[in-house]
Amino acid sequence: MMNYAAIDLGTNSCRLLIADFIAGRLENVCRLTRSNRLGEGLYASNEIGEPAMQRTVNCLEEFKSIMAMQKVENFLTIATSAVREAKNREQFIQFLKNNCAIIPEVISGEKEAQLSYLGVMKDWREGNSPIVVDLGGGSTEIIWQEGKILSISLPVGAVRATERLMSAGDVAEVISAVSGYKDQLAKYPLVMVGGTITSLVAIKLALEIYDAQKVHGQKLTRSEINDIYNLLCKMPLRLRKRLPGLQPERADIIVKGTLIVLLIMEFMGKEEITVSENDILDGVIWELCNR
Repeated sequence: MMNYAAIDLGTNSCRLLIADFIAGRLENVCRLTRSNRLGEGLYASNEIGEPAMQRTVNCLEEFKSIMAMQKVENFLTIATSAVREAKNREQFIQFLKNNCAIIPEVISGEKEAQLSYLGVMKDWREGNSPIVVDLGGGSTEIIWQEGKILSISLPVGAVRATERLMSAGDVAEVISAVSGYKDQLAKYPLVMVGGTITSLVAIKLALEIYDAQKVHGQKLTRSEINDIYNLLCKMPLRLRKRLPGLQPERADIIVKGTLIVLLIMEFMGKEEITVSENDILDGVIWELCNR
């Protein structure tokens, strides 16, 4: 048995997946999420702050211990939107190298999209190839296939929209960048990945303890999401932090994240989405297995 691992340094969360490759399938050993809010203050200063760097090191030290216990032999750490855009990204990479001996691979928006799509499609069992939307903290990737894999990376995510106080009009303007593909996108079922959308399922199910197996494959209608959005908008932050299904550290960004989901569904004319737990982490491990 050979365990593989993938670490994703996102704008809001630091995530780990450990999996074994058995009979052509990935068997999950461990999947963890820790809030490091790497993008805190990034959209005002264009830099990753030292507190965010230290939080990330703390997450990575924990992940290294877990990987050692699980006898991981091959792993890759990727960094996405926040690190791509930071003026001080080289300083950040050096900080990680010096403090936890991990050097992340900073991937492009296009590569991020391809890996997310790969992660979803390796477990897709519902017929027609879907549109995959990966809604992150700093960016949103839209991926679909017409002969070849096509993708667009949009500069909007739950953390960015919250910190920049983006209105519905601001978000809609960013999404309109894909208006030339609107007719193509209308043809396919919609799958979404990312912490915002999995949180919406957890809220719908009122999960006191998050259970990925209960979340994966769930359907959400636009009406259900709109009801949750209206509920969230009426709740002060202190009450959102206590809402069953919602991680307290996501309570401040969930409103804007949910708004982005609704506007994407409206733009694409979708009344229902499928929620996937399989995402970029799975895609990274599939790549590792085939190197």
